[in-house]
Amino acid sequence: METTIRKIGNSFGAIIPRELEPAAGDKYKIVKVGDTFVMTPIKNDLFANESEWQGFRDSITDEDKQWDEVDD
Repeated sequence: METTIRKIGNSFGAIIPRELEPAAGDKYKIVKVGDTFVMTPIKNDLFANESEWQGFRDSITDEDKQWDEVDD
């Protein structure tokens, strides 16, 4: 896939092809490595919404529970 860098006001932008399934409003960190731009999605804090974790412990295997309960 190809895209072209375009001038947008005092900044630059690129169109992300639909095949990559972008979503408006998604945030990315962009770093430049040599002459390559690397975009990494910025994820919300994994533990920010406690309700998303309800029932998690009920879904893990007995082996995982034993590992989790091992004394350090």
